[in-house]
Amino acid sequence: MKVIGITGGTGAGKSTLSAELEKCGAEIIDADKISRQITKQDGAAFDEILDCFGKEVLTDNGELNRRKLAEIVFSNPERRKLLESITHKYVFEEMQRRLDVCKAKIAVLDVPLLFQCNFPIKCDLTVAVIADKEMRIDRIMKRDGISREETEARMKNQLQNEQYRRLADVCFENSGDAEEIRTFAKELCSEE
Repeated sequence: MKVIGITGGTGAGKSTLSAELEKCGAEIIDADKISRQITKQDGAAFDEILDCFGKEVLTDNGELNRRKLAEIVFSNPERRKLLESITHKYVFEEMQRRLDVCKAKIAVLDVPLLFQCNFPIKCDLTVAVIADKEMRIDRIMKRDGISREETEARMKNQLQNEQYRRLADVCFENSGDAEEIRTFAKELCSEE
């Protein structure tokens, strides 16, 4: 089995590339989706988050208020590191568990912080999806319904395109052209 690590800043198009890779037969193991599962009320990380961040990060129905938590961690690097120290261990453990039972020829690990988090799983190939800053800002604002200021606060803690180019085995510049993404995904899946 070939293990491909996909990374890139928010709004660059990781999910779009992952979706195309899935169409080619790859199994997608998405760190963000796992993170959402482990932070639900019955999730592995929920109680630890509540202990560290308090009840002000809960909604009226007792679930995690992700927007409120995002405001806290994206404006305070120490609080962000604290949240990551809680969640990463559970995310990595679940990713490894899913990888261990994966039957596909290609497993794609979609990990936004692949190069920043001491990722413990070995990838045969790392791919960074990059995109123009203004294009990313526009995508994020539309996708998440947040202001430009909130968007830029999220982006400021992430690697820049030049850093991804230096760290990744392959970089894909996502201009938003669906056919280019499809072609790139097919190339990745056909390489042995």
